[in-house]
Amino acid sequence: MTMKVIVNRSTARWLPSRHRFALAQLVGFACLRRGEKQDAGGPDHLILPVDRDQSAAESYAVAIWVFVTVASYLAALLPLPLPLAVLAAIPLASVAIHIPIVGGGLALRLLLGDNDHVKIVSVGAMGMLIVWSFFVARSDSWARFVAWLFFAVVAGNAIAATILWLLRAEVEAEESQCAR
Repeated sequence: MTMKVIVNRSTARWLPSRHRFALAQLVGFACLRRGEKQDAGGPDHLILPVDRDQSAAESYAVAIWVFVTVASYLAALLPLPLPLAVLAAIPLASVAIHIPIVGGGLALRLLLGDNDHVKIVSVGAMGMLIVWSFFVARSDSWARFVAWLFFAVVAGNAIAATILWLLRAEVEAEESQCAR
């Protein structure tokens, strides 16, 4: 397995190919274009891998976003006063998020063998969250606002993906210039 790396170019941290989601890729592309072409200052020696999962801020932001969304939906479902429902929903959200991930992974392993099924499980888990959000968005619960915010972020990511597709030549040119 070969991994691309960029050496001694601090602007490489903004490469769109180092981010997984289109919103983060678009922000990275904007920062890369706005950033200095010549690296000034910074560490004496820097090696940055070019891999879609290298943005900790992006990973944590998405994890927190999904966790808060699921916890909100569960708190709205629980027949408790809101403060108690929120407290009860926090550990329940952890379990509710992991059930489709672990269960889906185990089912796929049994059905399809010992392969890498991360993408299938991820799409399935996000698909279930989208379906759940449709139901919550149509309800009279306070959590419908969380569901609409969820859809706004999903739509924003789809718009960012479209923009990146339209700018794919410019993105590739910026990335190849940074890789020199």
